[in-house]
Amino acid sequence: MTKEWAIRTCGLTKQFDRHIAVTDVDLQIQSGEVYGLIGPNGAGKTTLIRMLAAASEPTSGEIYLNGDRLLLDQSSSRLKRQLGYLPDDFPLYNDLTVWDYLDYFARLYRLREPRRSQRLREVLELVQLTHKRNSLITTLSRGMKQRLSLARTISRTNFATA
Repeated sequence: MTKEWAIRTCGLTKQFDRHIAVTDVDLQIQSGEVYGLIGPNGAGKTTLIRMLAAASEPTSGEIYLNGDRLLLDQSSSRLKRQLGYLPDDFPLYNDLTVWDYLDYFARLYRLREPRRSQRLREVLELVQLTHKRNSLITTLSRGMKQRLSLARTISRTNFATA
């Protein structure tokens, strides 16, 4: 019986001009396993995560998620809907309300009504921001802004599909 990995990479490499940020990474992570990346600044941790989240294309190598190959073209759209990426420098639009911000991104992710509103209510409840639904982002604390960015990230994933 073949073992199926949640994440598997083969020869993953990312090069920017002459700088090689990630070199020939072979990674295997089982479903349910907790895995951490530790290393000094500039070691390629963020670059590796960005490639795994389909936010950056590898120079060479392959990425498999639950046995399916991840490609940046349209052929991996089902896989990409299962991914979320929350960078540490998350963009926010301070002049929008919490709901309008999430709704804007849900529309970009092509979530249609009535599923879109249902999904936004789910993620607001999950990150405990339901009571801030009509608040302007500029009035939120840093922690609430981080939770809002998390809500935006997971609103596109299949964490609670009906």
